Order: sequence, then structure tokens, then C-alpha cells
Amino acid sequence: MRQITININPSIYEHIMFFLQNLPKNLIDIQPQTQISSPSKPSINAFGILKGKIKDPMEWQRAIREESDRDIYKDFEK
Repeated sequence: MRQITININPSIYEHIMFFLQNLPKNLIDIQPQTQISSPSKPSINAFGILKGKIKDPMEWQRAIREESDRDIYKDFEK
């Protein structure tokens, strides 16, 4: 026999297992593994670009939005 390992999205897991379990038993040996959990929180490294460069994130975000709004509405000003 040959062996394969696949990572399956939970949304299709039942379909794949149904298919595999309906193959002839003498041709396949199914050994399901425990579910691999994906991280629910972003990695600390995801914030590396601006880490330590922004003293007040809320104020920085507010300033960025005001600047964006200024650019969007500048054509409507008299």
C-alpha cells in the first residue's frame, strides 16, 4: 500500500470521509488524525511593520481617516 497525508477544510471533511469509507475495505485503510487547530489570534509578527513607531494607535488611525476624508471631499469644497 501507499500512504498519503492531506489537510482538508472542515467544510468538506464529511464528504471526503464518506467517499473513502465507501471504497472496498481491502483496498483502503483509513486512519483519521486529530483536527489541526488554526491560530485564532494574529501572530505578534503581523504587527512588526509599525511596532514601536506609533505612540497612540487611536490618534494615528483618526489622523489617517481625516486625511483620507480631506482627499475624498476636496473636489466638493468651494
